This record gives sequence, structure tokens and C-alpha cells, in this order.
Amino acid sequence: MDSFLPKLSALYPLWLLAANFVSRLGGMIILLVIGHHFKPDQLADYFTTLATIGLVVTATQAGCGPLLIRLYQGHQFRTSTQIILLRLVIAGVGITTALTLTDIGFSPVLLMPIAAALAPDWIISGRGQLGKIALIAVLGQLAGIATALIAMITGNSFALFAIAPTISLASLLTAGILAFHPTASPPNNRLPLAKPEPIAINRYRAVNLIGFTLLAGALPNLDFVLLGEKLGQNEQANLILAQRVFLIAAAMIASLSAALFAKRQSGLLRDFWLMAPALAITAILFLSPDTIAHLIFDAPPTGLPDLLRVGAPWPFLLAILARQILISQEIDNRLFPGWICLIVLILSGVMLPVFGTAENTLIVMQMRFGFCLIFLAACHFVPQWRGQSA
Repeated sequence: MDSFLPKLSALYPLWLLAANFVSRLGGMIILLVIGHHFKPDQLADYFTTLATIGLVVTATQAGCGPLLIRLYQGHQFRTSTQIILLRLVIAGVGITTALTLTDIGFSPVLLMPIAAALAPDWIISGRGQLGKIALIAVLGQLAGIATALIAMITGNSFALFAIAPTISLASLLTAGILAFHPTASPPNNRLPLAKPEPIAINRYRAVNLIGFTLLAGALPNLDFVLLGEKLGQNEQANLILAQRVFLIAAAMIASLSAALFAKRQSGLLRDFWLMAPALAITAILFLSPDTIAHLIFDAPPTGLPDLLRVGAPWPFLLAILARQILISQEIDNRLFPGWICLIVLILSGVMLPVFGTAENTLIVMQMRFGFCLIFLAACHFVPQWRGQSA
């Protein structure tokens, strides 16, 4: 039996991919339900709000998901508690900023940063209980599907804007039960496979983890918010509708990255589970964008299929970036490349000019992904090269 465990542990990404596909299928069902029963302009407003609040959620989590996992594995519970309190403070600041600087107004989506701040899923990931993480995702999606059906039947805009918050709150409740129930922690003689050894988190490693995780969380939304705001209303609506398709891939990549991080997976197995699903999605978007557009939306706007084809490399580029982040984020690099890259993206996104069309804007987004990849790889290899030269 003991000899069988390493083999079973090596196969966990295949099981995780299947479980992740089930949870992503819930997101697809929600998209199909609302995509065929709400007008494109209503959907664009909803998705724009989600993209904006997604940045607030990223800031709320303070980039500390992986850091919390490592702290839990290192039994540094006091520091973990302090970080949760910090997340709540940032959630309040983020919500206030969103209300002040945007036209979101009071909406159910404002609950999402609070749910993100309190979510204890990092405890479950730290134990290596990936099945429970998948269960949280599935139950959250089921709650979202129920809300989407209510929105479809009633045609109520409030119910439409309540879909994503319902998923967040249902996931928070489920994660709380699974993390803190008396039977949640496995007995000492039945620890999760490949139980990680505690790792000491020094200051530089902690700063790098936070910066890289903020960067990874911001990448799927940041450019769509900063650059999309420079377009006309119709072009921006098309760009946001395209983003919802891309975010299916982004959610899968994020889930796989979190699991690979928790298991400390490296080498070809890590690369395969990050690249293969993203490459498959890229191929589908390039070969059949019209089919995808009509599958998801009842009456997709003119030009959306062409936009999906232009953006087909986006999922694969994001997967390559996720790989580089996994490699670089725990190295004691005093350059803090994650932070630098994030700051450069924000400042340049504000200062870049209007690109005229959604297609041109999406091309620029992918070029910015390429810049991030080159920059992070250079920051990773230059210190190592200097160390070897010395």
C-alpha cells in the first residue's frame, strides 16, 4: 500500500482537472443561462462591474493566498490571524474606493471582497485536501446556477447582479464548515498524500509571495478595466463579453496553479497540467470562435467571433505566465519582480493611449503579457547567473 501512495499522489492533477472541469461547467451553465436571456448591454454592464470588483477582491486578498498556505503548513497561526484582519481592512477600503470612484453603486457584488477576506480555503489547501476544494467550487456553482435561473425567470437585474455574490457567499459557508468542523482535520495516521513539511517564511519570501499573488490575481482583469475604459461603449461591451469567455480558462489556470503550489509540484508534470488545458482552449477559440460566441450568447454582437480569434493566444499566454510565477514566487529575490511588474502594468495602463478598436486593444493586452513573461524570467535568471559567476 505504501508503494502505491506515491503513484496515486502523482496522478492527483488528472483527478483535479476532472473536478475543476465540473466546477467550471457550472460557470459555463450560468453564462449560457444569462447569455440567452439578457440583452448584450445588460450583460456588458454586469461583466464590467464584475471586472472592477474583481480587482477589489484581488486587493482584498492582499496577494496572500499562497502565503497563508505556507504559514499554515509552518504552524504560524498568529501571523495568519493578523493577515485575515488586514484583509478585512483592505476589503473595507476597496469597497469604499469602488463606491467613490466608479458608478457601481450599492450592489450585491460589494459583498464579494468581504467573502474573499474571510474565506478559509487556504486551511484546506494547506492540508492537501484537494477534494474539499473541488467540493467548495461545485457547491458554489450550484448556488450560482440557482440564482441565474431566478434571474432568467424573473428578468430581474438585481438577481443578475446577485449571481457572483451568491457563489462567493456559498463558497465561504462551505469552506467554513469544511475547515472548522471538528472532523475536518484528518487523524494523524491518515494525513493527506505527500504531506508537506513546514517551511519558514522569511521577510523577503513573504514580500515576494504577496507581490506575485497580487500580480496573478490582477492579470485576468487589470487590462480589461484599464484599457477597456478608453474605448467607445460598443467596443468596450464587445471586449467585456470576450473577457467572460477568456475567464473560463483563467479560472481553470488559477485553480490548477493553487493546487500545484500547495503540492509543491515541479518539473514536466507541473508544466503539462498548466499548459495542456490552456492550449486546448486556445485551439478551440482560434478554430471555432463563431461556434463559441453563439453557444454562450443568444445574439452575440457583430465582431465578437473575430475578437475571440484575435484573443485566442490569451489563455495560453496566461498559463505560461502562471508557470513563471510558480517558479519565481518563493525565491528570496530582493528585486521584488512581482511588485515591479504589477506597478509597471498599472502605470502604463493608465498612460497608454486609445487603440481605437477592441481587437487592437486585445493585441496590446497580449503584448503586455509577453512583457511580463520576459521581465519575470529575466529577474529570475539574472540573480542566479550572478550567483554562479561569483
